[in-house]
Amino acid sequence: MKIIQSNAISLNGMLARENGDEDWLPSEGWDEFVEDVKKYDNFIMGRETYELVTKLYPDYNFDNVEASHKIIVTSRSDYQAPNGYIVVHSPEEAKEFLDEKNAKVGLLVGGGKLNSSFYTKGLVDEAWVTVNPIILGKGRPFIGDFDFEAQLKLLNVVRLSKDRIRLRYVVTKS
Repeated sequence: MKIIQSNAISLNGMLARENGDEDWLPSEGWDEFVEDVKKYDNFIMGRETYELVTKLYPDYNFDNVEASHKIIVTSRSDYQAPNGYIVVHSPEEAKEFLDEKNAKVGLLVGGGKLNSSFYTKGLVDEAWVTVNPIILGKGRPFIGDFDFEAQLKLLNVVRLSKDRIRLRYVVTKS
């Protein structure tokens, strides 16, 4: 099984404003996320991402997305899974769970900490980054401050609506 890290970011690599708000992202980006989830039937995110998005967007969020496997990764051993979610405690556990379910792809849509923890463990096979035409002076980066390096090879570039581009890379070396 391969892991695809997929995020929508600002030109300078931010996922969201400092408070987690994603008001600058076009609705088409959410639609593209939902299509990817339909294709792979799963997604992996961190607890902080789940809690922040459901707080900021109570009417329409991850809870409204249909997938057989909605995975939340957290280090908190006492964290209770919201209805319809699976809780695991490491990137390896997330991958093992999806391997056991015979998934061909795991869709990693985490925040910077979770993305970096997957990269640090050498678990990311592809990186899909949708770059939006905005620069945020402050915000939440899509890669956290972890000690790792990943070499990438460009697979393709797709021009999307609203002056956005999706860059798809294969990870050649972690």
